[in-house]
Amino acid sequence: MRAGGPVKGNFLLLISLLLLFLIPSVATVKQEDFKLCHQSGFCKRQRAYAEYVQRKGLTGKSPYSLQEDSLKVNLDAGEIAAVIRDAERNVDYTLQIDLLTFPTAPGGVLGGVSAEGSSGARVRIKEAAPLKPRYEQAAEFAIVAEELSRALAGSANASFAGRTAAAGGSAVDSSEGSVHVVFGKDKKYGLFINSSPFRFEFSVDHVQLVSFNERGYFYYEHLRKKEEAVQAIADQEQGEEAVAVDGNKADGTVETDPDLETLRKDITSEMWEESFNGKQDSKPNGPSSIGIDLTFPGSDHLYGIPEHASDFSLKTTRGEGAAYSEPYRLYNFDVFEYILDSPMALYGSIPLIISKKKDYSVGVLWINSAEMWVDVEKSSKDSKPSSGYIPFAISAKSSHIHASAESGIVDLFFFLGPTPQDVVQQHTVLTGMPAMPQLFATAYHQCRWNYNDEADVLDVDANFDKYDIPYDVLWLDIEHTDSKKYFTWDKAKFPDPVKMQQSLASRGRKMVTIVDPHIKVDSGYAVYQEAKEQGLFVKNKDNNDFDGWCWPGSSSWLDYTNPAARKYWADRFSFEKYQDTTASLYIWNDMNEPSVFTGPEITMPKDNLHFGGVEHREVHNMYGMLQQQSTFEGLLQRGKHNDRPFVLSRAFFIGTQRFGAVWTGDNYAKWDHLGASVPMLLSMGVSGMPFVGADVGGFFENPEPELLVRWYQTAAFQPFYRGHAHIDTKRREPWLFGDEVTGLIREAIRHRYRIMPFLYTLFFEAHALGIPAMRPMMYEFADDEKLWGMDDQFMLGSALLVKPVTSKDVASVIVTLPKSSVWYDYETFERVKPSAESVEVQTPLSKTPVFLRGGNILSRRDRFRRSATLAQRDPITLVVALDKNGEAQGKIYLDDGRSYAHESGEYILSSLTFKDGRLSGRDVRWRPLVGSAAAKAKASGPGSSGRVNNLGVRVERIVVLGLKGLKQSGVKARITGSKDQLEVTVMDKIVTIKDPKVLVGKDWDVDVVVG
Repeated sequence: MRAGGPVKGNFLLLISLLLLFLIPSVATVKQEDFKLCHQSGFCKRQRAYAEYVQRKGLTGKSPYSLQEDSLKVNLDAGEIAAVIRDAERNVDYTLQIDLLTFPTAPGGVLGGVSAEGSSGARVRIKEAAPLKPRYEQAAEFAIVAEELSRALAGSANASFAGRTAAAGGSAVDSSEGSVHVVFGKDKKYGLFINSSPFRFEFSVDHVQLVSFNERGYFYYEHLRKKEEAVQAIADQEQGEEAVAVDGNKADGTVETDPDLETLRKDITSEMWEESFNGKQDSKPNGPSSIGIDLTFPGSDHLYGIPEHASDFSLKTTRGEGAAYSEPYRLYNFDVFEYILDSPMALYGSIPLIISKKKDYSVGVLWINSAEMWVDVEKSSKDSKPSSGYIPFAISAKSSHIHASAESGIVDLFFFLGPTPQDVVQQHTVLTGMPAMPQLFATAYHQCRWNYNDEADVLDVDANFDKYDIPYDVLWLDIEHTDSKKYFTWDKAKFPDPVKMQQSLASRGRKMVTIVDPHIKVDSGYAVYQEAKEQGLFVKNKDNNDFDGWCWPGSSSWLDYTNPAARKYWADRFSFEKYQDTTASLYIWNDMNEPSVFTGPEITMPKDNLHFGGVEHREVHNMYGMLQQQSTFEGLLQRGKHNDRPFVLSRAFFIGTQRFGAVWTGDNYAKWDHLGASVPMLLSMGVSGMPFVGADVGGFFENPEPELLVRWYQTAAFQPFYRGHAHIDTKRREPWLFGDEVTGLIREAIRHRYRIMPFLYTLFFEAHALGIPAMRPMMYEFADDEKLWGMDDQFMLGSALLVKPVTSKDVASVIVTLPKSSVWYDYETFERVKPSAESVEVQTPLSKTPVFLRGGNILSRRDRFRRSATLAQRDPITLVVALDKNGEAQGKIYLDDGRSYAHESGEYILSSLTFKDGRLSGRDVRWRPLVGSAAAKAKASGPGSSGRVNNLGVRVERIVVLGLKGLKQSGVKARITGSKDQLEVTVMDKIVTIKDPKVLVGKDWDVDVVVG
């Protein structure tokens, strides 16, 4: 044994050297490291099935049928159950449909989404008698159970159109082969189920929104024994002979079409094992994939399924003129320098599709944490539905989805809108309202891999002050640790971390350190040894602790699906366990897809084993979210449930918004990556994640000064604002590029700090209503079809329109300003000519086109301090931008910026209105959209007697834009009920009222009189 020591040591050295070549370097992503559809067994099979159906002329037909004698309906509970039979494979499935009613959105100051309530449904299809249980626990992590219960309870008293339920409402006469259910408010929502072939569709106001299995692509691979004969699709054409898997017809002749023969083989390929780049997937459970097809009649725009570096409106992947030859892939990966305009998978996955057409929107969410591939197709031909009963017209224009998951079950949520705002809100009600961030988290963050030592940290901090640039957070990457052992410090570089953190905190600033999920294999490392002894690591297929390579070298990964592992991880963040940390330190979870340098596709083998013997393939896409959740809970414990955690994660899944922020990963210092950040963030926002951003300047390579300035300008209006850079790049702090560039970056960051009151209010809206802060044009202007595919400009809230400059040496840009609104140049306050919908804006390097939308009141701070935290009680300016009726409205939300006291009524929510020459502020209460009755009552209560004194801020200036009659007359202003006139100036049609002597948090009125 001893003689083997040197050999083993030399072998490990050799492996280490080889890994230098395996570990990704600063080079464009290697496509050959990642599968294409034809290299993925289940994608190949599911795509072949769909292609076979299409080529054989079987579109709209299916071997799946609903067994009419099994149909059971509970009208009082809004439940429908039945058995579906796959006649070709003689397998039964259970169908469970639960009708849902979502909570009514509050009116008044928190209006903006449908105040009448809205409906949806949950549809589950499972094997009736599986060989072993299929994984369906993803819903336990993705869905907020109590909100689902409330949605279920609200859907009682559905009824049947033209039918009478049997005694007790437990069954239905389905002799006609179809069932039509109406439900929801005013019975405006419809569900139509066709029994043979099985399909169903949802409608609103007799307008069809979405259909399931319209094209007959639904294909459920049942669990089976390996020796069991594999059945293929049979020809469903009436009057035709069935075609078996071997191509032999019933009359003994053989099908000779070579394309069909190839497809038949593809349908049954790689069912029991497969390999990629020399790495084997043992697939002990065999084939278990599911393919579904969804049709969206009348829709030409689909959105969602992040994360992809592609357009906001999804491009086609099948059919004539398809933009991509590959489906969109959802499988969380560590992708260095990802390529643009591509459907390849990136760091996160949310299988949510949103469809938009005239007057209606609908969303479909598939609760499934396994790998997925999604084909997008569009059609414009005249078509007729396969079902017999359609009480409404079918549009010739449609969009189609063919989505395939490697395993799990069909667990679909249908969000029936009807507006985009409704769909987004319905989704977040069920998957969880976004966490309310601390104030500092919404400001500017400074990061790089890596700041070298304490002296470097303090020098960077001092230079922000020297150059008069505000910032709130300084970050440390992996080099701050002792040999990449997380929860430790390299004491040679950081001898006194507590003093360093306290120095930052003295100026209102925080620190963030990185804590990745890979744990260095080292018996002297307490985290590794404790987790190993407690059996908390992910296992390999042989049930031994999985060992792979990441930044520390040999590593193991905690199994966050295990409740004991989540608790263990959360406990690591206590001050006793994570030594040398203070209350001003927060956390960054990176590499949590998970990234495994030696694994297949740079991630974990699918046949690894998790808690309860569950294969990794079942839970892969939610691994990173579970790490972020565990970190969030750890910080929550550390702060005794009164300090809002800040946790940034690279990987994400359904429900991630409950635990913190996400960024777009390892982007590149190129102009096209700056441009790509906009549609990527818009897709993430409408998919439930409002707190998102992209690394300013690009993570890889060195941005030229112009690009760096433009990136700072663009990101100042995006939710998460962080500068970050790779260890091999040149230093790029704002003061390193000369006075001109420093001044431009300073001004860009100051733009962010000016709008902090407005932005913090938007984050409160996201938390309260589940709506994004950064919004696509189609979201705010849902009736303007020209804007539905636009993704090179965006709205920040409903007030600001931003058109980033994302190309080099651009002298001007064209900005689209919808005619339905009045617009003002945000920099000059000049009103744009009413006749112009598209305007050309000159764009010198100091200018980013930003427009203020009439009808809004924007709150901002025009004084600057070192950090947002220090400016929290500074006075604000109200910019009142009047619409064509001379009216405007807005809101301001204030709290202590850090704790959960707002949940007990300790906050200020001021409703602002301007109408008939009077600007009014009213202190109002917020009643949460979700939560228990007790929690809602507590949040909407009056708060403490000192609430306004503790949180209120003075208004130091009111700026009014768009007042009529200014050429002929002067302007006077006074507090309503007072004879004293306020100081007013008028310049270039801009009315400024100085020191109006009003306090946000109290009720007040200011009269503005022209003449």
